[in-house]
Amino acid sequence: MTKSKKLKENPVLKDKTKNKKNNKIINKSLNNVSEEEHVIRNFVIIIVVICVIVGGFYFISEFVQKDKNLTNNEEKEEASINYNIVTVGTMLNRPYDNYYVLVYDSSSDEAIKYSTLLSMYSQHETEDDYIKIYFCDLNDKLNNKYYDVNNDKVSNPKAKDIKDFDFGDLTLLQIKKGKITSYLEDYSDIEEKLK
Repeated sequence: MTKSKKLKENPVLKDKTKNKKNNKIINKSLNNVSEEEHVIRNFVIIIVVICVIVGGFYFISEFVQKDKNLTNNEEKEEASINYNIVTVGTMLNRPYDNYYVLVYDSSSDEAIKYSTLLSMYSQHETEDDYIKIYFCDLNDKLNNKYYDVNNDKVSNPKAKDIKDFDFGDLTLLQIKKGKITSYLEDYSDIEEKLK
């Protein structure tokens, strides 16, 4: 007798076989549900861990940023360009045909006196006979190599080119069409010229 005939003839065997098949299907579906639940559970755990890590970085960066702001309470100034300041390298090529360049070290003891002289002259800017004046700071790193080059406190008033410049503590140059026409080093002479 074959298996199918046995099943047809014996209803108990038939029910047992059906129950085994149904149990296998139920077990498989239970396994599938638990696998799906497992995958979903892992996904949720991963999302929660990522959220915790991102949140942690956010709060740490906020804390660090607040610390930086507390230590850097200095007000920041906007950068500005002062068109009245020149370097030694640019003093002979200004856009005017006739102008002055007052050259001194802004860190010297007499700097306030020289600065006042420059400011007083600049107040006459609206007058017709006003000649533009520039300031060249020998304390600037670009210019200090032209300040007392030979360490002998002697300048070079005959300099006509940048490579020959050797300035003392105070110098007023008058430049016409890119050429030095006047070279004054005495304070009283400079004060007289700028009246």
